[in-house]
Amino acid sequence: MCSATIGSRSDESRLVARLSLEQKVRLLTGADGWSLHPESAVGLRPLVMSDGPAGVRGTRFDPADPSTSLPCPVAIAATWDVELVQRLTAALGREARSKGVDVVLGPTVNIIRTPMSGRGFECFSEDPLLTSRIAVAYVRGMQGAGVGATVKHFVANDSETDRHTYDARVTQEVLRELYLPPFEACVLEADVWLVMAAYNSVNGATMTANELLLRGLLKEEWGFEGVVVSDWSATTTTAPSASAGLDLVMPGPDGPWGEQLVAAVREGAVAESAIDDKVARLLHLSRRVGALDGATPHPGAAAERVPVDAALLREFTARSFVLLTNPGGLLPLEANLRSLALIGPNAIEPQTQGGGSVRVLPSARVDLAASLQAALPKTAITVDQGCLTSATVAAPREGTLRDPVTGRPGVRLEIRGANGDAVYDAPFPRNAVTWWDGLPNAVHGSGTTIVMRAGYRPDTTGTHVIGAAGVGALRIIADGSLLAETKTALSGDVVEALSRPPELRVPVELQAGREVLVSVELVPDQRFVMLRLGIAPEAGDDELIEQAVRSAAGAEVAVVVVGSADGEESEGYDRKTLALGGRQDELVTRVSAANPRTIVVVNSGMPVLMPWANRAAAIVQGWIPGQAFGDALADTLLGEAEPGGRLPLSMPRAEADAPVLHARPQGGGLVYAEGLLVGYRGYDRDGVEPLFAFGHGLGYTSWEYVSLAAEPVAVNGELDVRVTVRNSGARAGREVVQVYLERPEDGPERPLRTLGAFGIVDADPGKQVEVRMTIPARAFMRFDETARDWAPRGGAYTIWAGRSSRDLRLNLRVEVG
Repeated sequence: MCSATIGSRSDESRLVARLSLEQKVRLLTGADGWSLHPESAVGLRPLVMSDGPAGVRGTRFDPADPSTSLPCPVAIAATWDVELVQRLTAALGREARSKGVDVVLGPTVNIIRTPMSGRGFECFSEDPLLTSRIAVAYVRGMQGAGVGATVKHFVANDSETDRHTYDARVTQEVLRELYLPPFEACVLEADVWLVMAAYNSVNGATMTANELLLRGLLKEEWGFEGVVVSDWSATTTTAPSASAGLDLVMPGPDGPWGEQLVAAVREGAVAESAIDDKVARLLHLSRRVGALDGATPHPGAAAERVPVDAALLREFTARSFVLLTNPGGLLPLEANLRSLALIGPNAIEPQTQGGGSVRVLPSARVDLAASLQAALPKTAITVDQGCLTSATVAAPREGTLRDPVTGRPGVRLEIRGANGDAVYDAPFPRNAVTWWDGLPNAVHGSGTTIVMRAGYRPDTTGTHVIGAAGVGALRIIADGSLLAETKTALSGDVVEALSRPPELRVPVELQAGREVLVSVELVPDQRFVMLRLGIAPEAGDDELIEQAVRSAAGAEVAVVVVGSADGEESEGYDRKTLALGGRQDELVTRVSAANPRTIVVVNSGMPVLMPWANRAAAIVQGWIPGQAFGDALADTLLGEAEPGGRLPLSMPRAEADAPVLHARPQGGGLVYAEGLLVGYRGYDRDGVEPLFAFGHGLGYTSWEYVSLAAEPVAVNGELDVRVTVRNSGARAGREVVQVYLERPEDGPERPLRTLGAFGIVDADPGKQVEVRMTIPARAFMRFDETARDWAPRGGAYTIWAGRSSRDLRLNLRVEVG
C-alpha cells in the first residue's frame, strides 16, 4: 500500500460536498468499457482499468504495445512461494503503471471446486489457505506498485455454466470456512482496494444486490474501505444494488444507475448518504492511484513501457512446473544428447494463455523447438505434430502470409460499411482480429463487413484446408472465386465468440511456392466481433502418429507435449471431459513404447486423465505457462532450474473419482451438496486415492524429514510449529514443507485433515535446515451458523508434516483448550 498518497476519509468527504447529486451519480457508472468519468470540480482525472490477472492488456490489443504474458494463476499458486509471487506481481504492477493502467481486474480468488471448471486455470487452488496466502502476496505486490488490485468474483462464482443467472445454494458454514477466506484475507491482511461482485446469485440474492454479503459482511463486519465494482454488465437493478453496497457499475456509459439512480434518490428509495459513501470510496481509490488533485503524473505519460523482467519471468515459470514422476531419474537430461524428438500438438502450438478476458497480446512468441535447440546446440532435434486436436484450422505457419498491398508479413484488414464503402483499410499483424483490437466503432454498425486478405505461399503441394471462424455470415474466397459461405450462430456465452468461434472450412488444392490470394469475410451479428483465418495442409491422425513414432524410435530422448487445444479452457463455458482431446493418449502410449526414454509435458491449466502415466519415463505438469514457456522448459529439462512446483489441486485417476465433477445448475440452482469436502478434503474423507495428490511434486534431489515440534498454543490461538528436514540427495534443492491438521473427533461431514501451514526451504546436499510455520487460530475453529460467529474447537489434534496431503512423514499430538 502506498500510504504516502492516501489522504484521510475526511478529505474525500469535503470533496464529495462540492458535487451535485447528478455529478456524484455520474461518477458511479463507467465512462466506457475501461475508464471512469473525470470530474474537474474535484481534480479527478479518468481512472483506467484493465483485465488481469495473468498480464495487463490495457484497454485494447495493440501490436505496438504488447504485454507480458505470465503463467496462469493456478501455475502461480503451484510455486507455493509467496515472496516470489509478490516480486512477480510488483513487476506486473509497474508494467501496468507504464501502460497508463490504474486498476487491474485480478486476482481471481474463487476456489477450484471441480476439475471441469472452464475457468479453473484462472483461480489459484482447491484449498482456501493456499489460495489466501498466494492472493495476499499477489495483492501486496500489485498495490505496492501503486496499482489497485481487484479480488474477484465475490462470491461462489465457481461455474461457467449459466454463470450469469445461477443461484449458488451454499450454507453459511461452507461459505465462511471454504469460499470466503481468500476474500477475507485480501481485505484484512492486504487491504485490497477493490472487490468485484459476481454475476451469480447466492442463496437467492444476486451478488450485485446481495446486502447480506456486500454491506453486512464485506463492509461492516470486515471493515472493507475500498470500492465494490460490478462484473461487466452484471448489474440489473437500480435501488436494490445501490442500497446493497455496490459502488461502481461497469461498463458504461449506459446501465441501470445514471438517471434512474438520481430519480431513486429524489424519491427516497435510496439514501443520498449511500451515494456520498460510494463517491468517497471512489475518490479514496483515486487518491491511492494518484488520479486525484494531481497527486502524481498520469501514468500514461510514461515515455517507455516497463515490462516484467525476462529473467524473473523465466525463473518463476520454471518454479511453477511440477515434476509428477521421474522413477528412473531420466531428468535432468544430460547436455550431450545426440538427438531429441519433440512431439505433440502442443509442441507445435503450445497453449500459453487460457481463453476469455484473461488474454493479452504477448510481447514474446513461444517456440519450444527453438528454445530446446538454443539449450542443446549440438543436438539434432526433430519436430512432429503427432495428432490433431484443435477445433479450428491451424494458423498459417509464420512467414507464409503477406499483406497483398504492402507485401510485408501479415494480413490486410478492411472494414466496409453497409453501403460497401471502406471505412478502415490497414495492415494487421495477426491472423485473428477481435473487438478488443481497437477497431473503429463502425465495426458494430448494422450490415458492416470485416474482410481479412492475405497472400498465402504454401510449403507443400496438395490439399490444404482454409478456415474462417466467427459469428455471423462467413465467406471464403481464393483468387477471386467464392469457395464457401454460411451463416453461423452462437448458442452459449458471448465469450465463446472469442475463445471458441464456429468455423467454416473448405479444402483447396495448392502448389508449393505458388501464392494464392485468400480472403475471408464476416458480417457479424453481435457486438463481440471475432474473425480468424486458418490455413494448413490437410493431414490425418494415422499419418501424423506413424511419423511421430518413427522420429521417437530414432532419437535418444522423446519429449511429448500434450494438453489443451486453443479454446478448450476458457471463461464462458465449462469443460465436458478431463480426457485429452483427439488421439493424444494413443500418441503418448505409442511413442513411449517406441522410446522408453519418453518425457511427457502436460500443457493444461486443469487436470487431465493420464492412462499412460506408468509408461512415461517422466511427467512434467507445465500448466498454461505464459510467454516464458520455451526457455523455462529447456532450463527445467536440462537441470539449469529445478522444477519447483507442487500441485495446488488434486489430479484424479478417473472422472468418477472427483469429489465434485460437474457444476451444472439445475432449475437455476447450483447446490453445493458436498459441503466442505472439495478437492483433497473429499478424496481423503471418501478414501479415494488420486492419481497425484494435492501438494505433490518432486525435484532433482531427495529429502529426509527429521523432526517435528510445536510450541504451546499462543494466547491468540495460533500454534507455532518447527519442521527439520535434510537434503539427502546429491544436488542442491528446494522443498515445500507442508503441515496438515487433523481432529480425530470430527464427523464425516468435515474434512479428515486440512492444510494448516507451509514453508519453503533451500539446502545444499547433506545440509539440515529448520522451517518455522504458524498454524492460524482460525484453523482451530468452525463457523457456528446458529450463533453466526466463529466457535473454538478444542480437544486433541494431530499435526502432520510431509511432502503432500498423502505423503505425510511426521506427526505430533497436541491439545487445544
